[in-house]
Amino acid sequence: MAMFLLVALLLYTVLAATASYSGRSKALNFTETGYIIFTPDMSLFVNKMSVCMWLRDRSSSPYPTVFNYGPVNQVRIDSDGGYIYMADRGGHFQSELARVVTKGDWYHMCLSWSTSSGSARYYVNGQHLGTVTSHGTLSTGNKMVIGHHSSHISPFRNSNSFVGEISKLNVYAKELTAGEVKRMFSGGLCGLWEEENEDVRVLKWEDILKLPRTGSVSEVGLDQCGPTPQELLEECERRRNETSRQLSESLKVLENVRAELNTTLAEKEYLTEKLAETQAELNTTLAEKKSLTETLAEMQADLNTSLAENESLTETLAEKEIQMNATMENLQEALEEIKRLNRTWDWDMFSLDEYLNKTVSREMAEQMKSSWDGISDMMIGFTITDQFIKFLRHIDTDEYSDLRPWSMLYTEKYLNKMFTGEMAETLSTMWDGISDKLVGITMTEKIIELLKYVQG
Repeated sequence: MAMFLLVALLLYTVLAATASYSGRSKALNFTETGYIIFTPDMSLFVNKMSVCMWLRDRSSSPYPTVFNYGPVNQVRIDSDGGYIYMADRGGHFQSELARVVTKGDWYHMCLSWSTSSGSARYYVNGQHLGTVTSHGTLSTGNKMVIGHHSSHISPFRNSNSFVGEISKLNVYAKELTAGEVKRMFSGGLCGLWEEENEDVRVLKWEDILKLPRTGSVSEVGLDQCGPTPQELLEECERRRNETSRQLSESLKVLENVRAELNTTLAEKEYLTEKLAETQAELNTTLAEKKSLTETLAEMQADLNTSLAENESLTETLAEKEIQMNATMENLQEALEEIKRLNRTWDWDMFSLDEYLNKTVSREMAEQMKSSWDGISDMMIGFTITDQFIKFLRHIDTDEYSDLRPWSMLYTEKYLNKMFTGEMAETLSTMWDGISDKLVGITMTEKIIELLKYVQG
C-alpha cells in the first residue's frame, strides 16, 4: 500500500498542473423521464456566460431540451439546434447542426455570451454555426434544468425530453473566444482544456455529477478516456481509506486477540501455579505412599514371621495335644487298672520330693508300678501338685462318686473352662465336698475322664 501511494504521489506531481477535477471519464445517460433540476448561484453569470458540453443525442422528441435556465427561455439549448436562447433572445440552427453532426455520434457544443458584445455565439465541433443578438441580462434565483425544459416538468411533458448522454458540462463566467472553443473541441472528449481554465469554470461537471437526479438518469463510464490523474488520486485516496478502515478493524481484532491472549496467559499462569501445587501434593503423596509401602512391607514381613511362628507354634501345640491325648489315654487306662485292683493306691508317695510338683515321666511310671499298676502309665505328662493329689484322694473315697452327673461337665459352660468359685456355687448337692476343690482346674475332656475313672 505504501508503494502504491508513492507511485500515485509521483504521478500527481507530474500532472497536477493539468489535472484538477474528476469528471473527465464520466457521462450521464438520460432517458425520456430523466432530468436534473436545481437552483444555482447565478451572481457571476448575470452579464456573461459560456455553456459548453459534449453530447450524444438519441432523442426522438420534437424539442429535445438539453439545458434550460430561468422562466421560459432565459437560457435554452436544444440538442438538435432547434432552439438556442440566451437572455431571452434566440435562434434556430437545426439545418446548420445537421450539416456537421451525425445523429448518435458524440459532438461538442458551446454557447458563449456577454452583454458587452451583445451577442450569443453558437459553436458545434469548434465551428461557429450562428449568432443570436442579445443585450439583456440574466436574472438570479431561478431553476436550472439539465435534460428537460423547466416549464414542462409539472405537469410533465415528454415533448421536451432529451434522450442520450451528456459529459463535461461546464458553465464559465466568461464569454469564451472562438479560439478557446476550438482548442477545447480539439482536445477531444477526453481533453484537459476545461481543467486548464479553473479561474472561470464556476459551475463544474464534477459537481453536477453529485446533484440529485429525477427519473431515469444514470452515470456511465467513458472507456475511451480512462481515468484522469485526479481520479487516480481519488482512487488512491479511496483505497487508502479502505486500507485504513481495514487496518483499524484489524487493530481492533488484534486488540481483542491481545486481550484474549493476556487472559489466556493469566489463566496459564494460574494453571501453572495450580499444577505446581498439584505436583508438590503428588510428590508428598508419592513419598507417603513410598513410606506406607515400606511400612506395609515391614508389616508383611512381620506377619510372615508371625505366621511362620504361629504355624510352628500350632505344630508344637498339635504335638503337645497329641502327647496330652496320649497321656490322658494312658492315665485313663491307669485309673481303670487302679479301679480294677480295688484302688489300693499309695497316695502318700506323691508327697515325696521325687514326685511332688514333678511331671510324671516314663521312668517315674515304671517306679510306681508296684503300687500304682494300672494307672501309672496314664499319669505320664501330669504335674503332681499338692492340690491335685488332695483332689484325687478326696474323690477316691467320696461316697457320692457314682451319683455325680459327670455329663454336665461336658457342656459348653464347663468344658475347656478354668473352674471358678462361681461355678462351684452353681453345682448341685451331688457335687458338695469336691466342687471347691475343682477351682483352678481347667475342665478338659481328659481331666473329666480321669476323674470319672478315679471315682469309678
